[in-house]
Amino acid sequence: MEMSVKPRSRCVLSTVFFSILWLAAAVGVDAQDRLQGEGRVIGVDESKRMLFLAHGPIPGFMPQPMRHGFEVHRVELLRGLKRGDTIRFVLEVQNEILGISSIERVDEAE
Repeated sequence: MEMSVKPRSRCVLSTVFFSILWLAAAVGVDAQDRLQGEGRVIGVDESKRMLFLAHGPIPGFMPQPMRHGFEVHRVELLRGLKRGDTIRFVLEVQNEILGISSIERVDEAE
C-alpha cells in the first residue's frame, strides 16, 4: 500500500523527520541503543523505505505519543504491512541512520 503525500504535508514530514534525527543526536542515541515502541500504521512508502506511525511513548527517546514517519533499515520490513496494523518496533542507529530495525505485528486481542 502506498501513501499519497501532498506537497505541504511532505514539507511537514521532512521537518519532523530531520527533527527526529537531530533529537537522536542530542540525546545520545548510538549504535548500542535499541529503543522499543508500539504503534499503529498510518501509511507505508516502500519506495522511500518509510513507515508512518501513530505511536505511544518510546522510553528513553520520546516521552509523548506522536504521529510521524521513520525510515526502515530494510525494505522487507514493510512488506505486508497495511494501514491500521498494530506493531511493536525497534529503533536503532545503523550506518549513522536512526531507523526501524525490526517490526512485529501485535494481535489485537493482546
